[in-house]
Amino acid sequence: MRRLAPFLLTAMLVACGTTESGGAETDGTAGEAGGSTVEPPTTEPATTDDSSASVPATETSATDAPVTEPPATEPPDAVPVTETPDTEPLVTEPPSSGRATDRTAVFYAGSGAETPWVPLGWWDGTSWKEIAVTDDFELIPPPIPDIGSVALTSLDLPDGPEAVVSGLELGPEQPYCIGDEAGPLIPGAPLIPDTPVSLGYDAVAVTADWPLQPREVRQVGLENTEYAEIGERFFAGTPTAAEGSVVQSVRADLDGNGVEEVLITYERITEPNFGAENDFTGIYVRYPSADGSVVDELLVGYVMEDPVDFPSIGRLTIAAIADLNGDGTMEVMVRDRFWESAGMSVYALQGGRLNRVGGGGCGV
Repeated sequence: MRRLAPFLLTAMLVACGTTESGGAETDGTAGEAGGSTVEPPTTEPATTDDSSASVPATETSATDAPVTEPPATEPPDAVPVTETPDTEPLVTEPPSSGRATDRTAVFYAGSGAETPWVPLGWWDGTSWKEIAVTDDFELIPPPIPDIGSVALTSLDLPDGPEAVVSGLELGPEQPYCIGDEAGPLIPGAPLIPDTPVSLGYDAVAVTADWPLQPREVRQVGLENTEYAEIGERFFAGTPTAAEGSVVQSVRADLDGNGVEEVLITYERITEPNFGAENDFTGIYVRYPSADGSVVDELLVGYVMEDPVDFPSIGRLTIAAIADLNGDGTMEVMVRDRFWESAGMSVYALQGGRLNRVGGGGCGV
């Protein structure tokens, strides 16, 4: 299996321990049956002059291929491969921009009022904290939040990606997986409708009394051919790299510096149940600067290499963008589905790049 990110499948972190029924392990990585992930480049990424990253996505512009070594005359053959990577350490330093709340705020993944919401982690007033399990693979419950009100958002809400539902409260806890893992109900939470990119946990909720989206979040630019060309380069080692499609293009000024970041989901899914050889899925980020240069980096991705005889499709899509700790910088939530597992990862913008700071889910 070839992996596109060393921290892939957070669903298993809180998902009833390691099981032998074909699911991924609880260490936060995808299982080894049939697919692979490839790490993002570890050396300095390529930069290009591209002022269009901060203007509507219908304007295309040129960009160099992302590289994993000093720029050469040809794009790299493939993104670096690690067969059995360790889970990437979570970033626990507080955000460098804005003033975050000094209270405990817990965040969850879910899809409506009728089912429990899965804890993903929390902000303890100074740093991000991950959901953890005991040596016996029992979920360690998150702390009781200091904030009573709950707000939630999803890119899939009918009113658009900028929609936020606030004024909610946490309800009683109920089991959400096959063990004793429990999460709260959120009475009044809207049912998140299924969309072509839905993967089970499609919204993020946080105990918050601040605006979840201090700036506009919008989905645009699916028709931008440059986005597909960049995605193809990240999968250069896959024979079907040119057969992918842009299924999400989300733009938001995450840190309030006046320039929008762009998140792109690029994938080839021809067998949506069992997976087909060289199907792939991935999300990359365009980090523009005020001077017009742009850095393109792979955030997370997966390639199916050896299909097996049980449901094994791997897929990643963007679920939501929201400020989870009140500092004015918005975090990015990525949902995943692998085998009989579903989950969500949380990425915070720190040091100018998105780093994973939490995640959870359920799987067998």
